[in-house]
Amino acid sequence: MSYSIRASTLADEAGIRAVYRAAARQGGGLLRREDEITNGYIRHNLENSLRIGLSLVAQADDGRILAEIHAWPSETRQLGHCLTNLTVAVDPAAQGRGIGRALFVHLIASAKANPKFRIIELYCREDNRRAIELYQSMGFVFEGRLRGRVWQGDGRPYLDDLLMALYLTADA
Repeated sequence: MSYSIRASTLADEAGIRAVYRAAARQGGGLLRREDEITNGYIRHNLENSLRIGLSLVAQADDGRILAEIHAWPSETRQLGHCLTNLTVAVDPAAQGRGIGRALFVHLIASAKANPKFRIIELYCREDNRRAIELYQSMGFVFEGRLRGRVWQGDGRPYLDDLLMALYLTADA
């Protein structure tokens, strides 16, 4: 399956929502469950990313959206250099093909090209080993652990949320 990576647009909203719903249905990565992937949630992420951050999609040659990544900074001047609110989702049918990595490569390059951004931050559940390995291979380092932050429901134990960061400049 061949695909290209490009900047997202508002016209991608339905395709992005389909990817997020499929990824949430699969479980194991996104913090939202399928019923929490609402039109408002997707629109909020897309509008903020397009307005003050970054949003990219991986699009198949047939036009389907296969994956999306977005991040945007806080609107406060003191934190405006930290690209955060980061989420990535890859359609389960397209996983294992390097699409997530390719999105991160493009996101990092875009962030480095913007002198405003100095740090990319993300959160990852402690049990998401595959994602943690990807993030570390991209240069992200552990910055902290939020103990018991993630509720799993169904009587299962709470999980820790790991804060990771990638420093885009030597002086960050």
